[in-house]
Amino acid sequence: MRTINVNVEGDYESGCFTMFSVRLESNGISLPIFLTAKQTNLAIYFDDAFEPILGLRNILLESGFNINQTIEIINGDDSEDQMQFVKDFNRTSIGWREEIQPIKMTFSDNKNPDNSNIIMESCGDGYTFTIFTETNDQTPIKMMNTLKLILSQD
Repeated sequence: MRTINVNVEGDYESGCFTMFSVRLESNGISLPIFLTAKQTNLAIYFDDAFEPILGLRNILLESGFNINQTIEIINGDDSEDQMQFVKDFNRTSIGWREEIQPIKMTFSDNKNPDNSNIIMESCGDGYTFTIFTETNDQTPIKMMNTLKLILSQD
């Protein structure tokens, strides 16, 4: 089973974790993914701190990755709740026990990939996740190539 590191960054204040970025890493290659306000707010809507990346996690799991998740609190209140949150969710290892499925990755605008977002979709259950590329220093094409390297089926 392949392992991928998923570093989740966010703030923890007033008993609430607010995720704003995720970094995928495998074999020394990494890709930062910055979440939009709409993605971040999914945590509030569903009352689940990890809802913003649920599609991404399910895609990775369905494609046969074992996820090594780490939590990095950027701004925190250093409360007991924060310490318990980190204890509960830092370095959790999650694995999939179903048939392994490929990942479909496309640009939102194939005619103009340099001004596109990246859409990931699992070929099994159809989980989706959109990587919004506007806030990243890399071009969408470079991000897609990096993502393909991280997710390669060695």
